[in-house]
Amino acid sequence: MGTYWQRARRIVAHTVLHADDTPRRIALGAAIATFVAFLPLMGVQTVVSIALAALVRANKAICVPTVWITNPATAVPIYSACYALGRFVLRGHLAAGGIDVEKQVLGQLAQHHGWGRFVDPAFWKDAFNAAVQVGADLWVGCALAGVVFGTVAYFVVGWAVVKYRARHRRHLLRRGLLRRSSAPVGVSRSQDAPGPHA
Repeated sequence: MGTYWQRARRIVAHTVLHADDTPRRIALGAAIATFVAFLPLMGVQTVVSIALAALVRANKAICVPTVWITNPATAVPIYSACYALGRFVLRGHLAAGGIDVEKQVLGQLAQHHGWGRFVDPAFWKDAFNAAVQVGADLWVGCALAGVVFGTVAYFVVGWAVVKYRARHRRHLLRRGLLRRSSAPVGVSRSQDAPGPHA
């Protein structure tokens, strides 16, 4: 599992930092994908995130790796936490038996083993049934978590892209591969301000 997360982190970081777009559009795409990733929409989350990104003119390529924060390997712990959050928000407390409900309903997903779950229709059926059974508690918790982590992703990714491009530009200047009068590397000439607030 550790190797999987390291590989996934490298893929996402490389995609984000090397995307050919403005920092604001990249940050917005990452924020949208992160928000959608926390919604119980496994199976259609990629399509939903790309559609939303296209609607607001955010970077769509960033959505593909980012939205898979939730996948068959992470669904149970993430959705369990979101369900508990939603239950607390809507009911004011974790009602008796709440943890048992999580184990019983969301535990259906853990019965599917291996990466073959991606192409197993039974897994997606169980995922959908789990989302329906836990209802409002899950959706509210997922939406809240998505908003919080999506907002964090927007500012962190925007900051990271700006910092990376500035460092890369300094590196090229030191090596004499870039004239000082040229535009910052990877920044669209139509955008004056590089930050996520542009």
